[in-house]
Amino acid sequence: MIESLILIEGQNLSEETLRSVSLSNAKQLVIGNTPGGGVILHVAANSPADLGTAFLAFAQIQGVTKVLPLTLQNLG
Repeated sequence: MIESLILIEGQNLSEETLRSVSLSNAKQLVIGNTPGGGVILHVAANSPADLGTAFLAFAQIQGVTKVLPLTLQNLG
C-alpha cells in the first residue's frame, strides 16, 4: 500500500466532486480546503501505479489546474 497527501488546485473546486471521483484501486479522503482555492486529500492506493492513476483522474476534473503530491509513504 502507498499513501499520499495531495494538494489539488483550481477554479470552483467542490469537495463533493473530489469525493465522488471513482478510483478503482485507491480511496480518497478529503482533508479540507486551503486558502486560495485548493483542497488537500489523503489517498491510499494498492500500488504506485494505482496512485499515479488517481493523480491523473484528479487532473482531468474540469477546473483543476494543479495536482501536487505533498507527501508519499510506502507501507509495503
